[in-house]
Amino acid sequence: MFNFRKLKQDFSSSIVKEGKDLYDEKKVLSAKILHLDQKSVRFSGRIVGQYDNTYESEIEIDRQECDTIDSDCDCPYNYDCHHLAALLFYLEQHLDQILVCYSQERGLENLSDNQEAHEEILEKVKEAKTKAEQKQEELNQQQLLQEYLLSSQALASSPFFQIPEKKEIDRADVSLLFNIEALSEEKGLKPVEVQLALRLPFRSKPFYVPQVKNFLRALCYEESLFLGGRRYTFSIASFDERMQGAMRTLCDHAFFPKTPSSEKGQRIAFLDRELFGMLLSGLFQRAFKELASFSEEDELPSLPCCFLGSFDTPLRFAPQAAALLFHLEYMKPPISKILIEPKIQVNQAVIRPEEAFFFECASPGMLFGDTYYRFLPSITCAHLRSLIGMRDLTIPEPLFGTFVENALPELAKHGEVCNQRAIEHFVTLPYVGAVEASCELAYLEGELDATLFFHYDKQKIPASFRHLNYNDVTAFITEQGILARNLVEEKKIIEDLFQDFLLDEEQGRFSMKSDKKIVEFMTDVIPRNQHRVKFHCPQNLLDRFIYDQTSFELHLIHTERVDHYLLELKVKGALEGVRLDMLWECMASKRSFIELTEGKGKQAPTGRLSKILVLDLDRISPVIQLFDEMGIDVLENHSIPCPLWSLATLDADLFKGLPIKFSMSKRLKEIRQQMLGEKSFTASLIPKAIRAHLRPYQTEGIQWLERLRSMYLSGILADDMGLGKTLQAIVALAQDREKKRAPHLIICPTSLLYNWKEEYAKFHPDAKVLVVDGVPTYRRKLIETIGDYDVVITSYTLLQKDIEIYKEIPLSYAVLDEAQHIKNRGTRNAKSTKMIQASHRLILSGTPIENSLEELWSLFDFLMPGFLSSYERFLEKYVRVSGFEQAKNLEYLKKKVSPFILRRMKTDVLKDLPPVSENVYHCQLSETQLELYRSYAQSARDELVKLVQRDGFDRVQIHVLATLTRLKQICCHPAIFAKESAEAGDSAKYDMLLELLRTLIEGEHKTVIFSQYTRMLQIMQKDFVQMGIPFAYLDGSTKNRLEVVKRFNEDSSLSVFLVSLKAGGTGLNLVGADTVIHYDMWWNPAVENQATDRVHRIGQKSSVSSYKLITLGTIEEKIAEMQSRKKGLVKKIVSCDDEAISKLTWEDVLELLKT
Repeated sequence: MFNFRKLKQDFSSSIVKEGKDLYDEKKVLSAKILHLDQKSVRFSGRIVGQYDNTYESEIEIDRQECDTIDSDCDCPYNYDCHHLAALLFYLEQHLDQILVCYSQERGLENLSDNQEAHEEILEKVKEAKTKAEQKQEELNQQQLLQEYLLSSQALASSPFFQIPEKKEIDRADVSLLFNIEALSEEKGLKPVEVQLALRLPFRSKPFYVPQVKNFLRALCYEESLFLGGRRYTFSIASFDERMQGAMRTLCDHAFFPKTPSSEKGQRIAFLDRELFGMLLSGLFQRAFKELASFSEEDELPSLPCCFLGSFDTPLRFAPQAAALLFHLEYMKPPISKILIEPKIQVNQAVIRPEEAFFFECASPGMLFGDTYYRFLPSITCAHLRSLIGMRDLTIPEPLFGTFVENALPELAKHGEVCNQRAIEHFVTLPYVGAVEASCELAYLEGELDATLFFHYDKQKIPASFRHLNYNDVTAFITEQGILARNLVEEKKIIEDLFQDFLLDEEQGRFSMKSDKKIVEFMTDVIPRNQHRVKFHCPQNLLDRFIYDQTSFELHLIHTERVDHYLLELKVKGALEGVRLDMLWECMASKRSFIELTEGKGKQAPTGRLSKILVLDLDRISPVIQLFDEMGIDVLENHSIPCPLWSLATLDADLFKGLPIKFSMSKRLKEIRQQMLGEKSFTASLIPKAIRAHLRPYQTEGIQWLERLRSMYLSGILADDMGLGKTLQAIVALAQDREKKRAPHLIICPTSLLYNWKEEYAKFHPDAKVLVVDGVPTYRRKLIETIGDYDVVITSYTLLQKDIEIYKEIPLSYAVLDEAQHIKNRGTRNAKSTKMIQASHRLILSGTPIENSLEELWSLFDFLMPGFLSSYERFLEKYVRVSGFEQAKNLEYLKKKVSPFILRRMKTDVLKDLPPVSENVYHCQLSETQLELYRSYAQSARDELVKLVQRDGFDRVQIHVLATLTRLKQICCHPAIFAKESAEAGDSAKYDMLLELLRTLIEGEHKTVIFSQYTRMLQIMQKDFVQMGIPFAYLDGSTKNRLEVVKRFNEDSSLSVFLVSLKAGGTGLNLVGADTVIHYDMWWNPAVENQATDRVHRIGQKSSVSSYKLITLGTIEEKIAEMQSRKKGLVKKIVSCDDEAISKLTWEDVLELLKT
């Protein structure tokens, strides 16, 4: 229809080329006909140009003459541009489709108003339609063929569509041919050529690997490949053990020619020189170990399957290491000098370093001829790099002292020094003492310049060698001898001082422009090197830096308030006004400076650098920690009220060596002595209403509580289980109530609510006691009457629900029983108890720390908020440290908390309490248990590994706990794991329990059996009924707990008490029994100890036996091992014998799941 070749002639050749490029890159998005008549046609198109801009181009063409009538483009060129040229290329290929689209848009009847033109255009449209259909058909056929080809290849070769082949790894012998002929020192470190030759089982002769790149890739991924017309599959294990390391090196590090031009080129791989050395070193190590014996007359052994240059030349190795020789030669005056010539002794020959081929790698060695030599371990790659340069080394006379006194002894450690008589021609003197230096600084327009000098006696030597003059050098030659210069130490000083500077060789000075680096130099480098370098700083630089020498005065003054004193702080120095948080950040990041601003009362300077306060962290760190403990936030002259408890750790000894002048008023000293029990205390009488005979240690505990109460302090009564913590608390509350103070609130576990009421009825029957229990409306009515009672008792669970009411009620005492319920600071239990308003607070807990130190922080956050600083500060100081620092900090923590924790053990205060004997019974799992245990452990381990890899260990704790619980259940009895009916013989542990129980019953022992699984207790309950064994039963659903306990203690016919560990492990008095059986393992041994102490307590007349039942080779045995490994945390802080198990790590879990 158009002669497009003629149309393109309107454009320059460069424009046509650019247009063709745009078309080939598919930048023409679309084209259409705007107007069509008998004379002309106008096209428009959208073309993407530079920077992804889209342009609209139009061209009108004369249909008769095939000339361009008009053209236009909205690009900057406007017309005859490369966008229009691209449009012509597009029209040339797609004109028929464009014409068909035009006819469809306009309709065939509306192509032209002129009848003759209409028929002519209609005819053209029909031709175009036919051509378009033909072209589309051709495209469809081409597309079909292309898709067929690609899909066929994929279906034939993709592993997704193939039946997996059973891999059979083939064996082969491999030889390596190395070529180093092209290598020389002058040409640089070129890579080493490597060719591989294989000997296969079915071929008589070895052959070169024809395409080494494909071979190594297939070897790496254990993929099959064709060699000599057969398919093989190789792995590293296909080769002799001696060659496996070398083949692995080639797989990992070999590289290949980019475009191999010949058959030989495809056989070649390359290795870097260093890796070649490592490969030979590995082969040497193995071959040397296998070498039975060797004498100098023997031929040198060869490295396995390695050749050099050709397969006729095996690569050998020398069993003896190459030795270095250093030959000295003295040149006499007038120009005295020493020449050093390094050489290498190999076997019986001596060679020059340039004759050898060195490997400067982690295991230095060399090739000489066709033999590999190793060096002694003292020779490193740095020594080899320096060796060749030594051959041109000439030592002039002024350096004789340095060479002989400093360098020569070190040189002799690495090789034999020959002709030492050369140094007998002169006398040298060692330089005694440390190297001294001076550094002159200049600061101008934000640039710091430094010039360094070294001082030897009275001689000042510039550090820059270019600025040495003849007099500087010859000054080391004296009448007594030639003085040594310590060049090694000088180099260390330069590196330490100027690692961030640029050296100007011409000027002989070091320069730096970075403000940040200048500050680091002034605040870190200078203080660290002042002992050996004297710095001369210009005044304009010194004005920018203040070196801190702040001192403090701290006065503690007694006030009229009974629970506080006044702390008066005076700050003298540059730290005045600085916040403690800023100094903590400096300590944490080891940053020894802070930038002063106007906000701190300092005038900001007008220069590039702000004013910088340089800190002596060693001097200020203990001050910061001490002030933080005391609640000081800002270092400024002010007075703040401090809680009385902070006196416990404050004494004059604490401030020794610190820049703090300390004083304490006489009255505060007396209060502190009273707090620490160092001063006698007049105790109140025991209220007459108390109906109990108190033991001496109980009286001491009540007096300790009164001493704290008198100073409005709080504490933890942490006596061992069974020593009467409840009684001591009741007496202390009675003493406080006699003074007509507000009511007391006791918070305890739900299971102990009425136990507390019974204890009050027993020991203090006159007290008005209210138990807040029941539905919300009933509890609300009870709480409204609190003012009519002496003591209110509620549970942790109910306190959470009613805290909005309780927090508005002023109380005299708030007592937490079994306070491990608030050990996690983030729980609702902990948060709700800390909202209570109480003048005095008391915690009762036989195990103040069960698992971690964080629990202690939560307890004291209830007792005396702020006593152990913030939670984050507590973790930094006591938890996140290790080693000696942690031990020191824990000792301080123990000293700090000890006045507020009273801990007595039964063995210390109850000499008449019968002993408790601990017994461990072991058994193997039954066949049913063992099969179930192994199956579940393996599947659970696999599942947990996937979960941990996907979500991380911290996010799958629930799954971990559930898995470990299930394993423990299998150890107890498969029936509680599968929730099926129990069958005889299913559980070896249960059989062992029944056998033990028969013996105990026959011996007329009363036994308490603890288990954490009520399903297990129910199995026992059912069997005991059938066996006719009289028993009592208690779990979380038991309502009349105290009656059940009382009946067991008093009824001699009840020989067994089945108790749920959670429901009865605390708060019960079971002195009617003399035997405890722990049927299953608990994570925390403290919980088991608590349960045993239900029996081993005051009132017990008989010796107590405790039994643990453990299945061998299971999670139970590993839990016992873990407990023994993780002892001692509580003992370190509160001086007790309880044990604690830390939180499990992922490694612990994997160990527990091993079968």
